[in-house]
Amino acid sequence: MNPLRQLAASSRRLRLPARIATRLPSASQTAKALAFAALVAAGAVSAYRYAEQAETGAIIERATHRLDIDESTLKGELTRYDYLPALLSLNPEIAELLRHPQDQALIGRVNRYLAEVTTDSQAAAIYVLDLHGTTLAASNWNQPISFVGQNFSYRPYFIDALNNGTGRFYGLGSTSRLPGYFYAARIGANGQQLGVVATKISLDAIEALWKRGDETVLVADANGVVFLTSCAAWKYRTLHPLSAAARARIEAKRQYDGPGALEELGLVKRRRLTPSAEIDAIPAANPHSASTGNARQNKFVVVSRLVSGTDWHIMSLTDIAPARKSASYAALVAALGLSLAMSVTLYVLQRRKVIAQRLAMRETLERMNDDLERKVTRRTDALARANHSLRSEIAQHKRTEATLKATLEELVQAGKMALIGQMSAGVTHELNQPLAALRTLSDNALLFLQRGRPGEAESNLRVITGLIERMGTITAQLRRFSRKGPAELAPVDVERAMANALFLVELRLRKENVEVVRHIGNQGANADLKVLADANRLEQVLVNLFANALDAMLDCPVRQLTIAVRVDETDDAFATITVSDTGAGIPEDARARLFEPFFTTKPPGAGLGLGLAISAGIVRELGGTLKIDDAAASAGASFTLRLRRARIDEYQADGAAPHSPAEAQPASPKMPGAKA
Repeated sequence: MNPLRQLAASSRRLRLPARIATRLPSASQTAKALAFAALVAAGAVSAYRYAEQAETGAIIERATHRLDIDESTLKGELTRYDYLPALLSLNPEIAELLRHPQDQALIGRVNRYLAEVTTDSQAAAIYVLDLHGTTLAASNWNQPISFVGQNFSYRPYFIDALNNGTGRFYGLGSTSRLPGYFYAARIGANGQQLGVVATKISLDAIEALWKRGDETVLVADANGVVFLTSCAAWKYRTLHPLSAAARARIEAKRQYDGPGALEELGLVKRRRLTPSAEIDAIPAANPHSASTGNARQNKFVVVSRLVSGTDWHIMSLTDIAPARKSASYAALVAALGLSLAMSVTLYVLQRRKVIAQRLAMRETLERMNDDLERKVTRRTDALARANHSLRSEIAQHKRTEATLKATLEELVQAGKMALIGQMSAGVTHELNQPLAALRTLSDNALLFLQRGRPGEAESNLRVITGLIERMGTITAQLRRFSRKGPAELAPVDVERAMANALFLVELRLRKENVEVVRHIGNQGANADLKVLADANRLEQVLVNLFANALDAMLDCPVRQLTIAVRVDETDDAFATITVSDTGAGIPEDARARLFEPFFTTKPPGAGLGLGLAISAGIVRELGGTLKIDDAAASAGASFTLRLRRARIDEYQADGAAPHSPAEAQPASPKMPGAKA
């Protein structure tokens, strides 16, 4: 019997212990438990919301009271120095200085007077500007950072004071680089404008006072830029994205500067609570969210209002986490109370149905066991069918692969035979000439021997020996080239393979007067390049490329076959062999189909269009690539063969043994017109 079926049959006989069975609830009890749980959850949520609203209301009340105090403090600090312009206008020397700005003695007296007033009023600086915005006298005239001689005509407080009588502005000092609030008033006499007196006050004391509280307090200008805050990391950041025009205005005034200036704070509005209060958040991923002291609690109750008499907004941000924590405690207490009452009710109901539950669970278990047995049976049968189908597909794939491999071998051999057929006329000519010479030389040698001239007979016999070796080389090369067999990868000398291939087309090269140019290695290096390939098939690809190049140059006045062998410049683990001709080139529309079987650019009857397709298949089998290079259609054709270089350990493993019988023969001599 199937082991899975035995397991299912044995599981069918299982029975639950009585103690466990009595603890398993029925479906109705489960529904009741879920209903009770829903009631507990609803009660907890109601308690949480009530407590949260109460805590949030208390936060809003405290923040509103705190804002009343903070706003009064800020306005008191801003109006504290309103008396200074009137006081300074009472000094006739200031008006006199504006009339006579070159009087050095007068400048000195005014400087000292401004310094005394600054010390008494505890202002940051007081200075006098002419109608062009140039500072004539200042309270800090004798300090390292002095306003004397500085021009502030671009500052809004100066422009507003000239036009409207007074001007107010908050920003970084362009000279001291310290922030401050600037208050300016116009100075005149007899209806004539003379200049402007400006006062700079520091608001650092207010910020220090705010930092002592639990809330985060900030003041933002009309553009939403935070310039006063108890959180230093938020200073000069924006509450909302700035428009390009607003950013340009701020930069023109040189109002704010520093690390992160004008970067968006990322304050996200979540929920409106009252007309002046809402819940906002800073995303936890925002680097400024940690600046409040708790990066995970990044939601705040925000209370804001407009500072009267200005276009500023003062805001109080209180962490909502404590309020939510208190609400969570209230929800927990409510949930525990409801859970206790409902647990007692559930216990009573369950005890009344113990027997019914036990029987129901036994029936349920038996049904589950039956279902398990049926599912195991169905899935086992399906798995067996799928396994049989998979084995059949694997066998079919193997047969298809063997057929394809045999077909490729036949195509490769057919390509060899086609090339040999194309060279048959030349080979016949190459053999007929030595044969005719052999007959003449042998007859002459016989005559020399008959006439007692052995020296001349020996000379003829040596020539005959050379001709026989030449004919043997030709036949051995053809026999090796036509050899049939699977590809065997081994280190192959690229220069030797190229020489063997050129030997097979040597007659066409001489007959058609083709100049051969060879470039071996990169700038004279790597002259002994070896690649991992099958020598016979590599030579077949080279012969095909050479033959195509010769066909392309038949009607061309300049016939030059260029062969470049070098290490790949992009990856020195590969070597490239580039074959170029000076033919008519290949049309652009034919390049995409060049390696398709039975596609050819030759005239009808001149080829079947299988040479490049077979060559590309051979190269893929060798683990390389064959492609046509990008070039103008009129610049001839150039093909690049890319193969992996043989490693040093492969050289040593291969030893000095030749890769084929032809390698035992000397390489063909350099052909007429060839260049290295």
